[in-house]
Amino acid sequence: MARYSLFLGTILLLAGCAEIVPLTGGPTDTRAALPVSNSQIPEQGALHVSQNELTVRFDEFFTLNDPTNTAVMNPNAGKLEVTSKKRDLTIKWDGTLQPNTTYIIQLNGTIKDLNEKNDTIHQFVFSTGNQIDSLKVSGMITDGFTNKPGSSYSVGLYPADSDPYKNPPMYICKSDAKGAFEFNYLKQGNFQLFAYLDANKDRLPTIGEDIAYTSTLVTSADSSYAHILSSKPKVLSTKMQIKIANPGVATLFGKEIKESLIKLNGESINLIKQYSIDSALIALPIVENDIYTFVVEQDTITKILPIKDRNKNFSIINKVYKSSWLLGDTLLFQTNERIDKIDTSLIILEDKTKLKVNYNYLLEGNLIKLIPTTEISFDLIVQFKSGALKGISNQNDSIKLEIKTFHPSDLSNLKLGIESLKGKWIIQLMEGNNPIRTFQKSETDTVVEWNNLIPVVYQIRCIRDINGNGKWDAGNWIEKSQPEEVVRFDIKSKLRPNWDIEEVLKLDLNE
Repeated sequence: MARYSLFLGTILLLAGCAEIVPLTGGPTDTRAALPVSNSQIPEQGALHVSQNELTVRFDEFFTLNDPTNTAVMNPNAGKLEVTSKKRDLTIKWDGTLQPNTTYIIQLNGTIKDLNEKNDTIHQFVFSTGNQIDSLKVSGMITDGFTNKPGSSYSVGLYPADSDPYKNPPMYICKSDAKGAFEFNYLKQGNFQLFAYLDANKDRLPTIGEDIAYTSTLVTSADSSYAHILSSKPKVLSTKMQIKIANPGVATLFGKEIKESLIKLNGESINLIKQYSIDSALIALPIVENDIYTFVVEQDTITKILPIKDRNKNFSIINKVYKSSWLLGDTLLFQTNERIDKIDTSLIILEDKTKLKVNYNYLLEGNLIKLIPTTEISFDLIVQFKSGALKGISNQNDSIKLEIKTFHPSDLSNLKLGIESLKGKWIIQLMEGNNPIRTFQKSETDTVVEWNNLIPVVYQIRCIRDINGNGKWDAGNWIEKSQPEEVVRFDIKSKLRPNWDIEEVLKLDLNE
């Protein structure tokens, strides 16, 4: 019995010392499935093709990946039907092939191998004539306002007299992550180049989607290139849009605003501020159940203040840039409902030494602007005592805010030479995406000066204001006008306290 126990213990000891090594299948497969040589029918580069299907065998088993959106035939020859069986792929089309035309079927990630799901781009080329066409059109899409690459756009070449919103393109492709696109194997011809960001995935341009296009026809050639700018066309809605986000105020937008044609609960509207021809802020009266009925010409629109926005505690938000100010600046505060009354005796401004600071104020819906008029040397304390601001349903609780005071010696001045900008421009000093200062350049201005700048990193954004309306305008497809040009550059010199910086815009721009 003892000998048996010793033998069993030895087996257990050896088993406990054994290293468990997981089984592997060797190196990871990183190669996509590829067509087998001479298996394609019609063969690659075949001439005088008349059939309505293409078959090809791959060198390994594969699966199909969304062929409806990843398989494209140029020029369009009808609906594609893509099927597979084991290692064989069949592509059929239900349209009629045009004579003397080169066709290309492109699979952009349509074929994935079974194990590692590797994919690649496959192209199958054939012609119905006696040659393979070799001309091309390539280009780049850039967002007309942000200057970022226009990736994932559907890019089409259309007949010269075709409407892209009504008719499919002759050729179509997708722009890549860098905004680049390319059409190959084209015959000689002139085309409309039109691209759209297919947000709803219906494979058609839709009103409101970002678009890009050339103002004139493009011609296929050995090296035809087009750089196009995208924008979201501004469309005035046929109906007024109304947004109620805070008690007592509403925003109207989407249609030209004419006070005389708008009624609210049977009365004229109380316009607080008109931002543009089709955007304005209005005051809302106190009504039962917070139900508002707008009559805009022939349309009746009913809006209800969301329950989540009712009976909230009255809040005050500091909107002062970087919580800092210089004498002469306006201090901006926003509330979550329209300000109905103000008690200035309960709004106290003083510096850290308790020196009282006098001020003027302006009310604008749910905004209050304080303009200090006393010169101080220390940081500013703003106190809204309880009841200083009364909304249409609530009033504020006491709140104290500290705002850093800058002196001229803490700040920088920037002088910018702008002679290279010909014509009218909007020149903006930017911190990130926020415009800090804006200058409207006329035909004759050659210098812009910005003083009392907080020393941080800025960029310059220049908008070519072709129509002189003081804002950037998107393109207009009907008029074939392009988005207004936007150029950005960094300020080379670092802004430092109490420094005067001079730089010159060196941009080679055409008038």
